[in-house]
Amino acid sequence: MRMKRSSLLVAITLFALVALAGGVQTVQTQGQDDPVVQKIIQLGTTDNQVMKWNDYASNRFGGRETGTDAYTNATQWAVWQFKQFGIDAELDEVGEVPVGFSRGPWFGRMLTPTAKELRFGTPTYTAGTKGVQHGGVVILKTDPYTAPAPTPGVAANSDETRQKRQAIVQQAIAEVNANKAAFKGKWVLIGGNPRGMGRDGRRATSVEAQIFPPLTKALIDAGALGTIQSAPVTGTANATMAGQSEPAINILDGFAESWDKLPVLPDIKLLNTQYDEIKSLAEKNQPVDLEFDIRNWFKMGPIKYHNVVATIRGSQYPDEYVVMGGHFDCFSGGTGGVDDGNGFSPSMEALRLIKAAGGKPKRSIIVILFAAEENGLVGSQSWLKKHPEIAPKVVMMINRDGSPMALTGVRVPETWYADFQKIAAPLANTFPKWPFKVEKALPRAHATSPGGTDSSSFEMQAVPTLSFAQQTDYVYNYAWHTLNDLYSELVPYTEQQQESAVVHAVMAYGAANLDKPLTRAGVYLDDGLYATVTVGAPDAPAAELESFMVSLDYVNAPLYTANFMRIVEGNAPPAGGGRGGPPPAAAPAVPAAAAAAGGGRAQAPAAAAAGGGRQGGGRGGQQLGPPIGKILTVKNGVITGEIVSDMQKKFAVKTLPKQFNTSVKHDAANVFGLMTPNSFYFTQKANPGFDKKYVALGKVIAGSDVVAKLAMGETIRAVRLTRVGKAATDFKADDESFKKLLAAATAKKKTTTP
Repeated sequence: MRMKRSSLLVAITLFALVALAGGVQTVQTQGQDDPVVQKIIQLGTTDNQVMKWNDYASNRFGGRETGTDAYTNATQWAVWQFKQFGIDAELDEVGEVPVGFSRGPWFGRMLTPTAKELRFGTPTYTAGTKGVQHGGVVILKTDPYTAPAPTPGVAANSDETRQKRQAIVQQAIAEVNANKAAFKGKWVLIGGNPRGMGRDGRRATSVEAQIFPPLTKALIDAGALGTIQSAPVTGTANATMAGQSEPAINILDGFAESWDKLPVLPDIKLLNTQYDEIKSLAEKNQPVDLEFDIRNWFKMGPIKYHNVVATIRGSQYPDEYVVMGGHFDCFSGGTGGVDDGNGFSPSMEALRLIKAAGGKPKRSIIVILFAAEENGLVGSQSWLKKHPEIAPKVVMMINRDGSPMALTGVRVPETWYADFQKIAAPLANTFPKWPFKVEKALPRAHATSPGGTDSSSFEMQAVPTLSFAQQTDYVYNYAWHTLNDLYSELVPYTEQQQESAVVHAVMAYGAANLDKPLTRAGVYLDDGLYATVTVGAPDAPAAELESFMVSLDYVNAPLYTANFMRIVEGNAPPAGGGRGGPPPAAAPAVPAAAAAAGGGRAQAPAAAAAGGGRQGGGRGGQQLGPPIGKILTVKNGVITGEIVSDMQKKFAVKTLPKQFNTSVKHDAANVFGLMTPNSFYFTQKANPGFDKKYVALGKVIAGSDVVAKLAMGETIRAVRLTRVGKAATDFKADDESFKKLLAAATAKKKTTTP
């Protein structure tokens, strides 16, 4: 998967959900009367086998990287296992790699001056040693590996930067050729921090693959044993987390272009503290002897790879679908116990629970174990491309990819809230440690390009996705794409895995049994400009705040929209979409490998798993700065307020020419507009007199219940703008654009004053 944040969200795609069974309530619901749901919960709490499927995949087959025997063998087992459940299953061909790879064990140690074991790994598709090899250490003094790399897509400096780096490579080659004897039979310490990726690049088309191979060849010709680079620790276990407590270092992949162009020189990534120790000894001319035994094996290709697809056919609407899944591949520096054994196994067990409980859903339920997610969501993209008719009929897609976690609730659009309350009722107290709740979420923009996990592939097709709330103490970077991605990391979270499998089963079965599919209205935003307003007490934590969303009619009220944008976010959008007031407190750092790892995935899997964008359940989820405004009055069916913040003071104007918006009428409640450049209003009822008095900017499109509760003196904690589509993205509120809008409006000679 890809990176995750502390409040990890698991992506779900939904189209229809059914009421579920479970707990004792005063008023019985349809779901609670459903014997299948009751049986799912009974089996899930007494005979839950979710950990078995992860054990089999991680420990019987090993690291399931695309193109490895481990992946091929595991997919064949998964099909067989689903069939043992009595469920139809098949392999779905996705693609092929030119060369296969398999990883055996690897060992390394320092022999002199001190005997010690070494913590290291090698990227997939890089060379192993020729048996046990030992030798001294030499430092390559010329270092092209830490020189600035060309920025992809930035033509202004890429050629110049590449030329400079190639020049340094030539200097390094000259250093090697000038004294080949110094490198013969030696382990070569080189610079750079490739974040676990191959020394010579991850793909044949990468920048590194165009620059470094001549230097690698020079080292081979000189008789070097291999190269060693420093690998920083990428994640540290916290005080409460149960883990193996070994330093976490990234191990990702290199590439093998063809059988006649296999890598030859071992590419070792060594724990940074050990690297620094060895380098210090070598710099002092003290003898250092290292020994490595690295068993990396190749296989003649092409090697095909597949998704695993298992299906329970619907009894009434077989051509409508609930989809569950997680990616089945992993980086083979570990065994995929966490990424994504944590994810695929709950879906696998959920389907078993539904079948074992006698479930005969109205709609088809599909579980997909996706291939090649780490290569850029290849498996999910492939499946959707081959089945273009399915995306409009997908009822719900649950994708899990992130930290070991318990699911404590689900966040749904207002349009789904009533159905979800029924569906989730059986889960309310099934697991007393984690009471399950349903919260309202605001609409959001759907993904337009592949993101951090397979749910974004579905989101690109406008399949609705939503987020689970979760609880975990696991530090995801401790396992994510590291040597610690092992089954043993998940064992302390067995109970959370079992709970998740039950939740997945209840949600999926409920979705498949709704009489009518859930509307897609209110899930994703249409193209346009929107503002999310977060309100609550100045000292309240973000989780206790509430939010609502308004549309901004930048087409018909461009000047006033631009003015509002400026007083809440300044004259340029902040990174990440922007919010009013001072920038939020710094978020946890994203691992440096993120942008390069997993085929360009640039966000943590957790965020990605959320299905694209913060949903919030109607609640403020971001870290917030000081309040940026307040509600002034609530009377006569009108709520008024003002923006007062450092941003407002910097960009506020005293007057604006009148430009009434005839496209937004004050003929109903929940109209939003500006009374003055810094003050706004919401209508609580129809007020036609405002049409020629104030400038309407838009309407409340979600969270009207929050607006109805606004009281005089209530604090506005934040305003975050969301741009959807090219036109909204291109609408600017910078100084030059605002001046042009102001000049055009001023020409009409009609002004309003505060």
